Parts: sequence; structure tokens; C-alpha cells
Amino acid sequence: MKNTFLAVVAGVALMACSPSSEPAPAAAPVEPAAATPAPIEPAPPTTTPATDPALADTCNMAQYAALIGKPATDAGVPPASATVRIIKPGDQVTMDFSPTRLNVDVDAAGIVTGVRCG
Repeated sequence: MKNTFLAVVAGVALMACSPSSEPAPAAAPVEPAAATPAPIEPAPPTTTPATDPALADTCNMAQYAALIGKPATDAGVPPASATVRIIKPGDQVTMDFSPTRLNVDVDAAGIVTGVRCG
């Protein structure tokens, strides 16, 4: 008797879970809504020159910006020292950041390609 009862309950559960044989009513066609673009707000800056030491001119790089495009042997290029690094392709440099140190990047032809603090 117990097995019959379980079989009936299982059969009812299966009938409840099975799809009906009647077709579902057709949904009314949906009209596409007029697309209105959402207002786009600019993302806030992640860093500002006043707070990011890598972007601040703490090594007076602005006075050396005119050297970009000139030979590294130009008289205006400061000599390498404790506060100036001349970095050529393949040179190994430390990864420490010194805000008062001037990095002068030079390409393989000996032309200054950039100046930055660090």
C-alpha cells in the first residue's frame, strides 16, 4: 500500500512538471521603444598632477623639455649624476622612484626621446 501511494504521488508530481499539450497563447508583438541614449558622464580622473608624484614636476623636467629631439651630446643635456640618469636602450636601471631625479631617455641613435622625473 505504501509503494502504491508513493507511485501515485510521483506520478502526480511528474504530471505537474511536464509541459501541457495545449499551445501557449501568442504574445502580442512588442513595439521597439525609441532609443534614448543615456547621458554619458566623464569618469573622474584617477590621479591628478598635484597628488601623483610621478606626474608632478619635482625634478624641473620642464626646463629640459626643449632637449627632446636633440642629440644626447648637446650642451644643454645635464651630465649623469646622482640626480640625473641618462637611459639608453638596454640600460639596466633601478625601479626605485626618486621624485627629484631627472631621467633622460635616449634612443639607439643618441637622440633624446623624453624627460621625466623618477
